[in-house]
Amino acid sequence: MDITQTADLLAEVQLIDNRRIEEATLVAWHRLVDDLDYAEAVEAVRLHFRTSTAYLTPAHVRAAVERIRLAGLGPQQDEYGNDIEPDYPAVAAYERLHPNQREITS
Repeated sequence: MDITQTADLLAEVQLIDNRRIEEATLVAWHRLVDDLDYAEAVEAVRLHFRTSTAYLTPAHVRAAVERIRLAGLGPQQDEYGNDIEPDYPAVAAYERLHPNQREITS
């Protein structure tokens, strides 16, 4: 993600929580999320605000991107072979990002 996309991402955050975005804030966030895909980061922000009341940080965005990516792998099992309940909000986010892709099956 480039610096302009990071600014756009923070603008999306600002619409929800009214935080002040200054140049230093933008630079700090960019250093922490610049390796993420912009579309995934936007979905991660939306996922966070749909499922959490915590003040959003770059770590939340990174964790939500991972949730979305994991949801795209399809059904999961724990170490004992038991099915794990899907993370439905993350599955929905993945489907918004990849509307024409079906889940990966093994």
